[in-house]
Amino acid sequence: MIFTNTNLEGVYLINYTRFQDRRGEFVKTIHSEEFENAKLDYAFRESFYSTSQKDVIRGMHFQDQPNDHCKLVNLVMGKILDVVVDLRNNSSTFGQYFSAILTKDNPQGLYIGKGFAHGFLSLESDSIIEYHTTTVQNKSSENGIRFDSFDFDWGISSPIMSERDMLLEPFQKDKIYFK
Repeated sequence: MIFTNTNLEGVYLINYTRFQDRRGEFVKTIHSEEFENAKLDYAFRESFYSTSQKDVIRGMHFQDQPNDHCKLVNLVMGKILDVVVDLRNNSSTFGQYFSAILTKDNPQGLYIGKGFAHGFLSLESDSIIEYHTTTVQNKSSENGIRFDSFDFDWGISSPIMSERDMLLEPFQKDKIYFK
């Protein structure tokens, strides 16, 4: 496991080791000592996955304090454009984003600390994304920003989205998100 810093402090691209043989492949995505060495919270309390068709955008989601969480995102199948926006008001990168293309052929994950909005565009049908979070989902703390409100070019004109995600408020530079 190799943790690579991104332009956003608290967001890491993780390169996993892939073991392959005639049966298939094996990829370890969580190893306590590796996370401890990187000084990252890995006390995941909830895990879930989503399957998305091509051109689906899910996001940009986060949970408000005090139910905010760190998140580990792993692509299990397919290909996605993964995007993270810094919503930490006191951060020097507030409002900036990081993006990466995750593919099945290159086992990588994305570790997202507290204070970020996260979303992705499915670039292939039946893309499967697994998430681990350090807090349990709390309906009253669910929040997000509109996918097209922070100057990121998704490269798609007509994404498939939930009504909820389409109705999210736009990113606002003068709003307090995370102190």
